[in-house]
Amino acid sequence: MADRNSIVKLVQQLVQKNTSNPPGNEKAVADVLIERLKAAGLEIKIFEAGAGRPNVLAIWRGKTKGKILLLNGHMDTVPPGPRENWKFDPFSGRLADGQICGRGSADMKGALAAMVGAVEALKKERWEPKGTLAMLFVSNEEMGDLEKIGMRLVAPKLEKELGKIDCMLIGDVTELNVVIAEKGALWLEFIAKGKEAHGSMPWLGINAIEKLGKFLMELRSMPLPASHPLLGKSTISINTISGGYKTNIVPATAKSTVDIRLVPGEDKEHVKAAIQNLIKMMRAADSDMNIEMKEVIYVTSVETDADEPFVQQLVKVVREVTGKQPEVRGEHGSTGAAIFRAEGIATVACGPGKDSACHVVDETIAVDDIVAATDIYAKFAKRFLA
Repeated sequence: MADRNSIVKLVQQLVQKNTSNPPGNEKAVADVLIERLKAAGLEIKIFEAGAGRPNVLAIWRGKTKGKILLLNGHMDTVPPGPRENWKFDPFSGRLADGQICGRGSADMKGALAAMVGAVEALKKERWEPKGTLAMLFVSNEEMGDLEKIGMRLVAPKLEKELGKIDCMLIGDVTELNVVIAEKGALWLEFIAKGKEAHGSMPWLGINAIEKLGKFLMELRSMPLPASHPLLGKSTISINTISGGYKTNIVPATAKSTVDIRLVPGEDKEHVKAAIQNLIKMMRAADSDMNIEMKEVIYVTSVETDADEPFVQQLVKVVREVTGKQPEVRGEHGSTGAAIFRAEGIATVACGPGKDSACHVVDETIAVDDIVAATDIYAKFAKRFLA
């Protein structure tokens, strides 16, 4: 069983380390985790391509051969934003009314502590895995790891370090439900080009902001045909826009970034072709409409069969620990599973915390949920590596 007091102290300690990304500084959390896991007797390997931004692989090799289970989580968090918006210090890690408060408490330092607590509980029981139980704590997940210093750095190295991994359990926030599918992410940048003119004589220029705005409203309404039983429809979200540099100058350029989340079955190239066709049609109707599109990031969608034995095994364990039947569902965000799936690693996600607590002010997580996650990880490892 989980050591509740020890886990609470560990979560508080992790939250008190500011690993807001950017800039990350995940080493502060990595050092805490390494100290605990070394004390538990695990083998530690560090992969680091950016200063102060390590990835930690902790390995518990059993005395007999068997399957390989990898628990995975990320050490960075999103920034807290203006501190005056918070009711409490976002890096306090304070305990109040059964909740641990602070940035990263839910996403996902609670899960990191639960994974460490699970190993410590199993060591205390003198249990030995038949096979290998490993944990991977990565940097830079919140930025999609475009710089290839986190998941994208380590994923190709895992088979050499561990062997063929049979299952990766990702501890991302799922409210202790079992997530088997997630949307892919296609981030696009659009740049509109116009012509400068004096703000008092706008007819002499071409207002790039106005042109971009018209395009974005059409883009927002563009139908995406695919539908998924767990994830619904793909989505388009216009999330940044900028343009111009002075109030009395007609802007010659404007830029926007758009977050498109694609369900399994929605083809990226078909979507991009449809957008290019929209640009072409709008240009035909307005010769001053000059829009360029650039792909910023693409992560494929993920889907694991609900009938996979490890999925059913995890569902049973969650039910036994919590007394509730977990929902087998999809995830609208991204856990990074696609990066590991590209290396042939089967994935499933289950972690403590509420979806509504992620990336918001006054982030909190219930201690009871962290303790339950600890017991789930320990019990699943015992079943999977029996």
